[in-house]
Amino acid sequence: MAALDGGMRHFVDAAAGDPFSTPESVRRIADVAVPWQVGPYFSTTATDPVALGEYAASVGQDAEADEQGLARVGTDHGYEICADRTGAMRAVLLGYDESLRFVNSSPENFAQSLLELDQALRAILGTDQPQTAADAFARAERRLRRLDPAAFADRESWWPLVLDDIRDTAGTEWYAAFEYVGANGQNQIVTRAGSVSLHPEERLWSALSGSGIEPDQVVKIHTELEPCFLPGHYCALWMAQTFPHAELTHNFPYGESAESRAEGIRLLREAAAQPS
Repeated sequence: MAALDGGMRHFVDAAAGDPFSTPESVRRIADVAVPWQVGPYFSTTATDPVALGEYAASVGQDAEADEQGLARVGTDHGYEICADRTGAMRAVLLGYDESLRFVNSSPENFAQSLLELDQALRAILGTDQPQTAADAFARAERRLRRLDPAAFADRESWWPLVLDDIRDTAGTEWYAAFEYVGANGQNQIVTRAGSVSLHPEERLWSALSGSGIEPDQVVKIHTELEPCFLPGHYCALWMAQTFPHAELTHNFPYGESAESRAEGIRLLREAAAQPS
């Protein structure tokens, strides 16, 4: 459990037990407070167990033996964000054979970085001036890099991926199309673009499911960019789970490397610039 304090979650209660039985990872986050939510990239719930092994069991998953004692502070809606016994923050994907993603060198750096991200997103989403949004993004990136250089040492670590997502969704428009069987038995096709920190397939499925469309009615999904594996979204993951029988197609790559994502954005922009 965690203490409640306005807009922040504290972990002092989780570390208040017997010091001989409380994992070092849990004691390491005792003085840390994190926001309840920061855009789509992070959220936490007071009732979730802190020990990763306990949390995994509570959601019907298994944690690897060497991961069970990690201290979970929240989720990016795909991976679980955890501290290890040294305090290093790592992202763990339960139920899949995926490597851990490095997040931050300490819980304190992670908490401060989340506040920087929250401030940047508020500035970016709160303006209709592209230059103002670009300045807010650049300022946040400088601060994040200065706060914890280790978080940016690997191009595929968690924070570079978050910044990639904000940059790409703010600077490029792309679309998704869903084909589904309507109540009258006829196939319907609907399309929608994304927005900052919101991918078009997420936006479109939110609208369709909200109108009563069930996953098994969806027969085909086409996206301009390949469904992602990025923090806050993991479109490739949730789409495969939600629509196991739908045909999934895309125009351009947007894979698990920075090079693939950059190439996809380049091809998308070139295609958009072509005369219709």
